[in-house]
Amino acid sequence: MSGQMVPRRDTALMMSLSMVLTGVVIVAVNVQIYLARYLYGYYNPDAVSRRPATISRAISDPQVGEPFANWMLVCAPLLAIGVALLIISALIELHRNGGAPTQKEWRILVLLCLVLIALQVFAAIGMVMLSQFRFPNDNKLHMKGSYLFFFSQAFVVMFGEFVSRRFGKLPQDRTLLSFGMARFRKFYVWVPILLGVLYLSLFFAKDFDLGAVNPPLYILYTTTEPLLLTAYLGYVLTYHADMGAAVRRYLRA
Repeated sequence: MSGQMVPRRDTALMMSLSMVLTGVVIVAVNVQIYLARYLYGYYNPDAVSRRPATISRAISDPQVGEPFANWMLVCAPLLAIGVALLIISALIELHRNGGAPTQKEWRILVLLCLVLIALQVFAAIGMVMLSQFRFPNDNKLHMKGSYLFFFSQAFVVMFGEFVSRRFGKLPQDRTLLSFGMARFRKFYVWVPILLGVLYLSLFFAKDFDLGAVNPPLYILYTTTEPLLLTAYLGYVLTYHADMGAAVRRYLRA
């Protein structure tokens, strides 16, 4: 196998910035979604004792929702910028080092990357919408933002996996993304996929009258929601291994 590619200074800087931005967002959003659930229960113990709160319900309390909205207003664009920097730096280095094996493969890869960046922008817009527009006054806009975020981020993972597999098949001296991490993501991607299917199933099932099954089903629904968000962000986090290794190679060189 060919030796690992050493990035140039500009792309090493782009990757470093991408790791900082996406790293901050991954930590901050995870803290906020679990903190929102905790704080809502702290401020509204009677409501939680009757029914566990979704994140949407938790941020309907202004004491919880307003700080949450401020964090999302910062985190959403930072995540989009961080993902774009990763994708652009990978394409730049691939082009510098001989590109894809064929012009057709190169065009497909560029198209997938552009779609991926666009989807992350849509997901960022959804993050802002669902946090800025909250129950009980802005139900419709909140739900539109929620749908936009969840579906866009799901497709970010899907297209991210397409991109990862195509980069993973290239000679290692041409690409920033390693074969080993591409192989790992083939397995990890099933975590958000399965959680997403479970969450969507529970989302519809909770509205049916299933008798004694409804309370535990709703608990499972509200538990799956934050786990799915964590899994989405976890997929982005896997690229830190690729970027960190590439930046270390640049520093050693």
